[in-house]
Amino acid sequence: MTVKVSRCLQFFLVCLYCVGAVFDSYSQTLPYPSKPIRIFVGSVPGASSDTYARIVGDALSKNLHQSIQIENRSGASGIIATTAMLAMPADGYQIQLIYTPHTLSPYLFKKLSYDSIKDVTGIGRIVTAPLVLAVSAKSNIKSYQDLIDLGKSKSLNYGSAGIGSGGHLSAEMLKIYAGLDVVHAPYRGASPAATAVAAGDVDFAFIAQITARELMLANKIRILAVTSKTRSPLLPNIPTMQELGLKDFEFNNWFGLIASAKTPSEIVNKLSNSLKEVLKDSEIRKKLTSDGSEIVVDSPEQFTKFLADDSKKWGPLIQQIGLKGED
Repeated sequence: MTVKVSRCLQFFLVCLYCVGAVFDSYSQTLPYPSKPIRIFVGSVPGASSDTYARIVGDALSKNLHQSIQIENRSGASGIIATTAMLAMPADGYQIQLIYTPHTLSPYLFKKLSYDSIKDVTGIGRIVTAPLVLAVSAKSNIKSYQDLIDLGKSKSLNYGSAGIGSGGHLSAEMLKIYAGLDVVHAPYRGASPAATAVAAGDVDFAFIAQITARELMLANKIRILAVTSKTRSPLLPNIPTMQELGLKDFEFNNWFGLIASAKTPSEIVNKLSNSLKEVLKDSEIRKKLTSDGSEIVVDSPEQFTKFLADDSKKWGPLIQQIGLKGED
């Protein structure tokens, strides 16, 4: 009896394997996309990258006639999300919305399990946007000069979305340019960092306009400056860091979609073309630029080249500043 059961079980397993192989082969012949797509995001819900991912993801879902799910894997400046995305099949059903820290990670983290440039391919950039220098509305700091004066008298602490984030790099640039003593308090995303500065848990933070907007409208934070070369259309009365005396200070966050470098080019191109169509829609453009961001439309080749160039651009400065991530 035992032998018969074992043989029946073996026969069942063989049949199950064959059926699975047939379905797998069938699914591979279906036109892309034939099942839900996941967009990995290296931040918590409510952060700028998460907000952009949800706006674009919803529009892509309608354009591609397929469900798109946002998967938040926050922490480590997007490394956790990228690692998760690259561990999945390179079939176009796992992509990621990345931003500025992605190209900085090779200089900050020496033990990455992937090459942030060679192991990914660009689908397309979405927007670029400056950061804002913010303090709590409850603070006695009313201006940039107040912050500098306070920093000359004691050590200041600042919050950011994590090591290698735009907020981290901008604050370290301020440290060098203004000669301040500052201590970094990394958070698991831009939203918690913005909440911390509003609560007065940190003295200041450089945060994205889209993240700062709600807190600013609720009178919970005070905006002292913007990091772009020219004033933001959203904040025309707020001076730039350059206007305040830091002539070389400029920083703009960028956001875009990537996939594994092993993803078939025809799938990457289909995603890119869909993204381009989405970015032409007036309602989508309005949502993406409501915080003063500017839309960028480029090809997979252009975005892939941008990633490599951006990494080369910031690498020497990171080494000069001496920024290091946690190995």
